[in-house]
Amino acid sequence: MSDSREVQPKRPASPFKTVLLKLFLCVRFYLDLLIDYIFGYFNDSKRIYIKKCTDPIIMQSATSLAKKIRNRELKSEEVVQAYVNRIKEVNPIINALVDSRYEAALEEARQIDKDIQDGTIKDTDFQDRPFLGVPFTTKESTAVEGLSFTFGIIKRKGKKAPYDADYVALIKRAGAICLGVTNVPQLNLWQETHNPIYGITNNPYNTTRNVGGSSGGEASLLAAGGTSISLGTDIGGSIRIPAFMCGVFGHKPTSHLISTKGITFRKGDEGETMVNTGPLTRKAEDLTAVLKILVSDSGDRLKLDEPVHIPNVRISYVSNPKDPTVSPFRDDTKNCLLRAVNHFEEICNTPPEAVEFEGTKFAGKLWKYWMSQESGVDFMKDITDRTGEARPVIDTIKHFTVGSDYTTSTIFNFINKLLPMPKKEWAESETEKLKKQLLEKLGDNGVLLYPSAPFPASYHHASYLRPWNFHFFVIWNVLKFPVTQVPMGLSKDGLPVGIQVVAAPYQDHLCIAVAKELEKAFGGYVPPFETS
Repeated sequence: MSDSREVQPKRPASPFKTVLLKLFLCVRFYLDLLIDYIFGYFNDSKRIYIKKCTDPIIMQSATSLAKKIRNRELKSEEVVQAYVNRIKEVNPIINALVDSRYEAALEEARQIDKDIQDGTIKDTDFQDRPFLGVPFTTKESTAVEGLSFTFGIIKRKGKKAPYDADYVALIKRAGAICLGVTNVPQLNLWQETHNPIYGITNNPYNTTRNVGGSSGGEASLLAAGGTSISLGTDIGGSIRIPAFMCGVFGHKPTSHLISTKGITFRKGDEGETMVNTGPLTRKAEDLTAVLKILVSDSGDRLKLDEPVHIPNVRISYVSNPKDPTVSPFRDDTKNCLLRAVNHFEEICNTPPEAVEFEGTKFAGKLWKYWMSQESGVDFMKDITDRTGEARPVIDTIKHFTVGSDYTTSTIFNFINKLLPMPKKEWAESETEKLKKQLLEKLGDNGVLLYPSAPFPASYHHASYLRPWNFHFFVIWNVLKFPVTQVPMGLSKDGLPVGIQVVAAPYQDHLCIAVAKELEKAFGGYVPPFETS
């Protein structure tokens, strides 16, 4: 095993630079507190609490519900109706589901129950359809036949998907029943879920707070008890940011195993990409079960059925990626990582090792470069529904004067496009160097515990004042490593905290095994509502 000093050679900083950096971080820390104080002053009184959940079906894992339907302990109609009722209770408060198919879903459930009752569906059929009769939802930016497919773009308002995305077809083939689609940021490109067609989605833990993006509608609905199986996509933290802010599990798998056909404009033939599809769940056990469906014939490559003996897993951790563009850490999130490290210190044969990698501080720059290399994606054309091309300077001026079809987050993306692009040679060299260092450190039996964000979910729109706080997520898209977002309880303000668990490519089973261990030790998902 290589020493961490070989991974990250220490470079002495000049005393002047050290003092300057400390001063900058101190000012930034108190500026963030001031931002929260101002936003809180205008928003705290608007908070609405999520209704109590009285139906025990809602609190069960998707795996458990599937088993009870298979064993005739529950009917699919009961399960679907329970989730429809729950959505009707919570959605007026959180604004997560934007298009539904309740009656069609209930009819599918009744047919399943009938087929089970009369023997048309046999016990052996459940092997090929492991989620038979269990409800699911996915993002509005993913094609679900007959449901809204606008990506939050005004020019697509009213547009319905004519077919199912490939991953939607897979989960349906596994027997799951679609309830509807959920809200996204405009064209999926922001760390808050808000668009001019469907408005803003609220965090069930505190409705004045951000749910993250772009799978924010999914995470919010899941946390509020409105869906059993939740499917998201992730090109820059789009599964893990909402999972962090809404206190649920989220997994971004090893890249290039799941078809991208049906995700926004993608046809599935774009080649190398950072985008991926993965599950969000309230229970860690559902991650493996859903992931098996999504990766289909590639499941063996991920070793999802391979047992993991946690005491033998080598644990490394990064306590601070040292990205100067990201806000300073607060105690809640620092302590969250330390609790995990201390737990593995007690149970692992090899003590967790603190490591540093210089490349992590370049996460934002590297992600920007690799986003520019995404095949078949052209932001300036896509944002117009490919009817023309956006004009960043003119559209920005229009937005702040007479108004436009774009959200302020889209304007931020315009501005980012105008900023200098990292040089190709530097970006590719730094990416390769960081990947090599991490592969050497992780091997085939190691995981890296990594911070998710400097603090829990901010107030709505506060992300405009700290637009780079998503950088801790994007580095794993750049490297295409599997990573699981793990909830680790609530902060002193009652907001979710959590960490990321990273492994080398095709070692997804290690991420999920460690997530299960942390759930066992610290409780995992904590409902944002009272239960009977």
